[in-house]
Amino acid sequence: MLNRRSFLMLPALAPLTNFNSALSTNRRHFHYDFVIGTSMDLVVWTDGKRDSDIFAQRVAASALREIERLTAILSTRQIDSEIRQLERNPSRNISADLSAILDLYRSWNSRTDGVISLQPDGPGTAWNVDALGKAYIIDRAVSVAAKTFPGIGLLLNIGGDIAVRGRSHEIGVANPAWPHDNADPLTWISLQDRAVATSGTYARGAHLIDARTGIANPNAASATVIARDAVTANALATALSVVSQEEGLRMVERVEDAEAIRIDRNGTEFRTSGFAKFERVRRIVQTAESNWPANYEVSIAITLTNPIPGGDFPYLGAWVENTSGKLVRAIVLWGSKDKYKPELSSFWIATGGKDSLIYKVTRVTKGPGSYKIAWNGLDDDGKAVPKGTYKITIETNQYHGTYAKQSGLIVCGDSPATITLSGTTNFEPVSIKYGPKPTAA
Repeated sequence: MLNRRSFLMLPALAPLTNFNSALSTNRRHFHYDFVIGTSMDLVVWTDGKRDSDIFAQRVAASALREIERLTAILSTRQIDSEIRQLERNPSRNISADLSAILDLYRSWNSRTDGVISLQPDGPGTAWNVDALGKAYIIDRAVSVAAKTFPGIGLLLNIGGDIAVRGRSHEIGVANPAWPHDNADPLTWISLQDRAVATSGTYARGAHLIDARTGIANPNAASATVIARDAVTANALATALSVVSQEEGLRMVERVEDAEAIRIDRNGTEFRTSGFAKFERVRRIVQTAESNWPANYEVSIAITLTNPIPGGDFPYLGAWVENTSGKLVRAIVLWGSKDKYKPELSSFWIATGGKDSLIYKVTRVTKGPGSYKIAWNGLDDDGKAVPKGTYKITIETNQYHGTYAKQSGLIVCGDSPATITLSGTTNFEPVSIKYGPKPTAA
């Protein structure tokens, strides 16, 4: 069973984004960090007959209330949560939601031949419902929002596990060989009224444990499962990550309407028989090869600081300039309402406000506020830049808070290089590394 970082922590609800798309006026996108110990994206499509902003905010509020309610029940890190109270007093009455989770663990323990366990560290150890608990919360939050506001479309992404309701949407599957937040996905799938979950080792190493043996399986870099609900997708993705490829794919094939793709550490891909029907062909954009050494990149690790509950989370821009101050590459722009993005004044002047959205990719769950982005040695026109020294700038702002910016020079030559930008009130020290891409662990 998966020994995962706790995701069931009381959320500090701090909205990062509320994107208004010029191409889809009835779509509203909300991003929150520090929800269930990770990041959350909620996309709402309205019918256009109501005030879209106000209506979408009401939908988001209903989903967040359900998430907070269930977190208070299922958190194994809160001493007063219902599940912890039940451990101390097994004879007490329990809620329908806690009863449902316990039933789900019993069911999936049987259906995965013991891989999924309520006690992942072995008999007599503490209960841990992190794996299926997060998925249960996703299913319930989507269900409550859809029933409360009929006719809407929803996409809920919590830590890389995604549920889509009411309309179809294309979802990217993160590439374990290049899992940065701004990287192209390995493949794209189209989902409607389904869920998808990803588990694997590429983000945190071989930490996934088969509860039957207590041994980690180092072969799978990632496993992604499509199913009718998030619980099923999560349970099967976890199992497929820790058992052999043959056993895992058989488990998935036994479940109606479930399909999967597994990528081993050597890059070999395995699909169930029906996975291809969800895949969508994407136009491949040809780009030049880098002038840097083979497989080199600039990798940037950013951890945003924990916001004040209910406060506004930073807008973030990252870009590359040459030593003459000329823009080379606009890497990312994340932020809140479009009208406030110019408050990242340096980014706006340097780049014109190019945008990146990362809400629609299923990936291994990561910690709250943690983002990794990369630059592949190409400029904004897809042309290779020469070896040399480049300036990397990180800029953040809160429209009801603080502004912070840090820059540093890194030499992109024939050998690896590392620099660290000082931390600020909005982000921790930023690690910037030039060198070979890490292999999928």
